[in-house]
Amino acid sequence: MNDFLKGIIYSISYFSIIPIQNKSFEANKKFYKGVIFGLPFVGFILAIFLSALYILLTNIMPSWYAAIISSILYLFSYGFIHLEAVSDTIDGWYASLSNKDTYEVMKEPQAGAIGAIGTFCFILLKVIALSVLLLQEQYIFIITALILSRLSILFALDLKFHEKSSFILSMQDSFNVSVLLKLIFLPINILSKIILNKIKKRIGFLNGDSLGFSIELIEIILLNVAIIIVYN
Repeated sequence: MNDFLKGIIYSISYFSIIPIQNKSFEANKKFYKGVIFGLPFVGFILAIFLSALYILLTNIMPSWYAAIISSILYLFSYGFIHLEAVSDTIDGWYASLSNKDTYEVMKEPQAGAIGAIGTFCFILLKVIALSVLLLQEQYIFIITALILSRLSILFALDLKFHEKSSFILSMQDSFNVSVLLKLIFLPINILSKIILNKIKKRIGFLNGDSLGFSIELIEIILLNVAIIIVYN
């Protein structure tokens, strides 16, 4: 098995709760490329899981309830990993307003009250948006949102990250996004950089939590754009 494929497998196992094992790997450039390209694939797998689960549950319960349950289980399917980043980033954002050590605040294991409330709002927005699209059977929009939100990590690699973000720095060292890819996905490229630059301006740096926050926010934005398209 080559290192690129091992990177994809690692990405699936790390960014979802899919029980797949990757016992041995060498963390070289090909491996990190696999991790990067594995993320959108994770989005595709989880989108298929979400859609299939909803279709299955509609046979045994009301559609609106099946949509809510499926959307919540989707959050479980990626282990809440990006939502944890949302909580940390919100805590860091507000810590910066009182001149605290933002990095240390974000690395604390417990979530602050503001971070918890903010994360709840993210969850509420996501569950509602997903439920609306499921009820309308707009699976293609869901699949697209879950893939593109995770694909945004490619364009984030253009930015400078905190010196302790070793995993991200290794990915940056392993991959350069082509101009063609940036043009094809220009809206996601721009949106990702706007969000991350705003975070950096406020807290002074970017790290893995910043990326997770960006993925969650972009996903919510894309889902709501889809709702606007469907209802207009």
